[in-house]
Amino acid sequence: MIGSRILGAALLIGGGAAVIGLAVAAPKILRAARPFVRESLKRGMGAYARARAAAAEFTEDVEDLVAEVQAELTRERPASAPDADPPIKEAHSS
Repeated sequence: MIGSRILGAALLIGGGAAVIGLAVAAPKILRAARPFVRESLKRGMGAYARARAAAAEFTEDVEDLVAEVQAELTRERPASAPDADPPIKEAHSS
């Protein structure tokens, strides 16, 4: 029982010290990491721009293909479709 209290107190004190140390060191860490963060953001934004351009090109290619298929279907319809539908013969039961 006493051992767990000592352990709990030690963890509490150690955690508090870590938080205080991090609060003191955070500005220095952020200043040191700033160039890395800036370079990462530049690369990320460049990759995003390339992905958008690739997606736009892909969309354009798909739209072109759809237009080509529609044009082919329009050209093929008059040649293969008769002017009028043949009459449907009904079966008469006698």
